[in-house]
Parts: sequence; structure tokens; C-alpha cells
Amino acid sequence: MRVTTAFNRMLELPGGSVQDVAFGSDGVIVTVRLKRRRRVCSGCGAEGLEIKDRRVRRWRHLDLGASRCVIECELRRLRCPGCGDRPEMVPWARAGSSYTRDFEDVVAFLSQQMAMTPLAKLMRIGWRSVGKILARVVADKLDRGRLDGLVMIGVDEVSHGAGHRFLTCVADHGTGGVVWAAPGRNAQTLQAFFAELTDEQKASITAVSIDMSAGYEKAIRGPEGLPNAEVCFDPFHVCQLGGKATDQVRRDEYNRHSRSSSSEGRWIKGTRYSLLKDTANQTPKQLLKLAEVVLTNKRMYRAFLLLGELRYIYRLPKDEAAERLDAWLAWASRSKLRSFVKLARTIRKHKAGVLAAIQLGISNGRLEALNSRVRLISHRAHGFHSADALIAMVYLCCSGLQIPLPHR
Repeated sequence: MRVTTAFNRMLELPGGSVQDVAFGSDGVIVTVRLKRRRRVCSGCGAEGLEIKDRRVRRWRHLDLGASRCVIECELRRLRCPGCGDRPEMVPWARAGSSYTRDFEDVVAFLSQQMAMTPLAKLMRIGWRSVGKILARVVADKLDRGRLDGLVMIGVDEVSHGAGHRFLTCVADHGTGGVVWAAPGRNAQTLQAFFAELTDEQKASITAVSIDMSAGYEKAIRGPEGLPNAEVCFDPFHVCQLGGKATDQVRRDEYNRHSRSSSSEGRWIKGTRYSLLKDTANQTPKQLLKLAEVVLTNKRMYRAFLLLGELRYIYRLPKDEAAERLDAWLAWASRSKLRSFVKLARTIRKHKAGVLAAIQLGISNGRLEALNSRVRLISHRAHGFHSADALIAMVYLCCSGLQIPLPHR
């Protein structure tokens, strides 16, 4: 069997025919001829363009044993009115890349399984090159129709790196995957997502779950947002506000009893988890401490009951939630606990969104789980130099994107 025939069968380069094989300092250099005669711009796909000149280009391919494999081909440079002077398109590589599709797909597949530093060593490429490869693969393989047919979505921010940097992630409650991500966490960031949606895509979205972020709500309610969609406030964040109000009552009592300089103050300091944890999850020691609170400090006990009632609203049948929430708001408003009076005003202002989350049964629980994965991705790579590389990894690992290994 001829060497060229063997390499044609071994490499299976689409649209290319092996003409020569040489062994040099760069590894195995495989010279390929492009089978296609049509002149196609690699930038925009325009055909029948004028030829400016011809140049030889190289692409890194998957290693052959211990040797690097380099694909070499003479290409025509075309005069494109839209892109300028660009080389013609080749089937075995993405536009603007110095790596073959097979090589980039393997890098993307491995990035879903392992950290970027050992991946760069395994594939013998630079750390920054991994990020550029992932961006190209995601741009090529990300589902263009992922924004079609969205019904209920969730929006949340996740921190990454130092310096209080954030990503805004939008997830589909139906599939549980991230459909959009961008750096930032304000109204302008979410408005950029709405700007990418068509009128038909906006009309299909009926509900958006968020925390009580004024920026996200402003973007949703805006004329360019989703004014007809229901805004649902995440139950966890609502109960979290109740926990903070309860803890503030405990802090006020702690300060009022001379803090740790008195035995009463030290005792109040130790009641935190007895007040904040659900009684079903408390240890016997914490339950005993709670019994002492019931007998000795009525303000903290009242705060504990208010927090428990707020949690209980989310466990009631949906048709009873509105009436029970009204009763809770009235109780909190006259509780004479400043933190709960303030919380009652906040929840009353967002009452429609709180009840919408109960009626539709949605929360940001999936987004919180996805946020944990995003942080793990960032920590596993020891940070990213740009948000674009992190966003590419988010799409690869959190959107359900499947990267098939070549020739499998």
C-alpha cells in the first residue's frame, strides 16, 4: 500500500487528498490537495470570487504516536468585497484557526472532563490557545435554536475571579441548561439578552424567576424586555430575607444585653442556629436552647415564629397561599420588630412576584446548582484571563452541549 493511500485512510480529512508525507523537525508533515474547485470565502461563504494569489497554510492535527502531525495545503487567497482578502474555506478546519476540526473537537471534549492546565500539557498547546479553541467550537456547535420556544426562564448572577466580577446566566426551566451568559449583573446586561430575542421568542416566555434584584426586574419590566411575562421571586431569597430579619432581632437583643460582657449576652449569642434552623433539622442541644428562648425572650421567640410561618407559606396548597401571606404581612407589620416591619414592606411591594412563584412552582434552585458548577469551572482553571473563555466553558458544561469525538 502506498504511503499516501495509508494516510488518506488514517486521517480521513474531508474534502482533502493526501499528496505527500514528510518527516521533519515539526513532526509528520502531510501535504494535502483541496478537492473542491469552487472558490468559497472562509469568512462569509461567498462563491465565485477573484483570486488574488496562492499561499501555503498549515494546521495542527491530532498527534500520530509521539510525533506531531501537521496538515499542509496550498490555498487560494480571494478578494472578497465583504471580508477583504481572505483564504478560501477548507472542510477540515474552522475559519481563522490553525488547528483542524478534529483537533479542536478533542480539546473541547476533554475540557468538559478535566482542568485546562493538564489539558494544555496533554495536547501540547498553550493555555491561552485552549480558550480560543473553545470559543470557536462553541460558536460552531452551540444550538442556534436554543432561544426558540422558551416558556419559563430563570436569571441569576454568579461571581468569578477576584475584584467582584460577575456573570449573568439565563437558564431554561424546562431543560435546566444555560441558554445565555454575559459579563455583568445589572439591567443593561439583561437587556442585552432581550435584544437578541425576536418578538416571537419574547412572546413565548410567560414567566421569569429572579431574586429581588432591582436591576433585573427593571430590565424585565422595561419596554424592550418582557412586560407581559410574570416575574417570580425565588422562594429561597424570600426566606433568606426572613432569616436575616430574625438574626437582626437576635443581634439587637445581644447589643441590648451588653454583648459578651454579660452572661445574658453570651447566652443570646449562642441561640443563633436555634432561631434560624427549621426545628426538624435541629439537634437536641439546639432544641433545648430554643425552649429556653420560648421561656425567657419573647422578642426572639416572636421572630422565630414569623420566620417559621414565612417558610410554611411555601408548603401550603397554592389556593391558600395568598390569604396566608396577607395574614403574615399583617402580623409582621404590627410585630414591633423593626427588621420584620421593614421586611413586610419589602414583601408587600413584591407580593405579586412572591405569589407567582408559588402558583407556578418555580424557583432559582437549578440556577444556584449551575452557579456552583460555574464556580467549580473557574476554580478548576485557577481563573480565566477573560470572561469570554469562561462563558465558552459555561456553554460547554452547563448547556447540555455534546461534543462527539471524531471518527467515533
